[in-house]
Amino acid sequence: MYKPLLSGAAFLLLGTFSALAAPPKVITDIPAVHSLVAQVMAGAGAPELLLPPGSSPHGHQLRPSEAGLLSQSELLFWIGPEQAPWIENALHDIAPDTESVPLLSVPGTRLRTGGHHHDDSAPGSAPRDGHGTDETEGTHDDDDAHGHSHGGDHAQGQANDHAGEAGGMRDEDHTAGDGHVHEGIDTHAWLDPDNARIWLPIIAQHLSAADPENSALYEANSKAAIQRVAALTDRIAGTLDGLDGGYIVFHDAYGYFTDRFGLPPAGAISGGDAAPPGARRLAELQQSARDNDVRCLFTEPQFDGRISGRLAEALGLKIAVLDPVGATLPPGPDLYEGLLTGIADSLRTCLTD
Repeated sequence: MYKPLLSGAAFLLLGTFSALAAPPKVITDIPAVHSLVAQVMAGAGAPELLLPPGSSPHGHQLRPSEAGLLSQSELLFWIGPEQAPWIENALHDIAPDTESVPLLSVPGTRLRTGGHHHDDSAPGSAPRDGHGTDETEGTHDDDDAHGHSHGGDHAQGQANDHAGEAGGMRDEDHTAGDGHVHEGIDTHAWLDPDNARIWLPIIAQHLSAADPENSALYEANSKAAIQRVAALTDRIAGTLDGLDGGYIVFHDAYGYFTDRFGLPPAGAISGGDAAPPGARRLAELQQSARDNDVRCLFTEPQFDGRISGRLAEALGLKIAVLDPVGATLPPGPDLYEGLLTGIADSLRTCLTD
């Protein structure tokens, strides 16, 4: 049988961005971060996912198998200790040499306060312009911004050079200049795609520092992923364009998404940490639902839906699902796009039915 041979030039072209060496052992905390890192590592390897699909990052208990993955990792990309202090504790205890890259501390990341109402605090009613909370642009110490090892030295990236390239910040954002992420920051920052565009070149920098032979591949993948996220942002804006109507969410996780695209919820059953609501909170939420012509109540697949069901029945609301972490999606490079697209599609479907 005739088997055509590729020319030498063709072989060189195919091999331009192929993996040249074994990649570092990389681990991530949640599916959204895993997806972004997987896009940058494509062709060289794949990251491990620490948090099991369908699990909440709030208050997770590390299992022995997960502890084993973390202890063997060389590089950890995660949202940060503000969301998962249990990871920070585990790093000190079982993975002191793992380089830690907390993404909330990357310079240029848009941070917002709120999302951490506890127990009986009032759910409130966000204004319709989508900017109902304070925002900050993180400007952090180099050690915080570029990651640090609990026992080893690593090359430091130039994050600020890439922050502008990755999309920049909006005019109304403010700067927190003390070098640290503030207590009370909403940790669901991956739901703003502009943050993803800022993180992607930083992810590539750290991978390149750990694996210089594949640096060209990581840089090319990062640029392609940034373009993909930009196109995703435009599509979501189109999906939500002209949409109106009130809704309630299960927990206060969507501020980054609604700050970017508008259409904030009338309230949330639980705060940003998904703690169980108190009686006062539920009573005020019911009043907010009546005042804001609420039509839909969104549950989440990783949480018990009984409270949501009872509230929806009492108020005569439609029930639908929003998934802020990708609990129902297969992990991998396509998850991030599917996650944000799913939120937009669910909002449109429930509010237009």
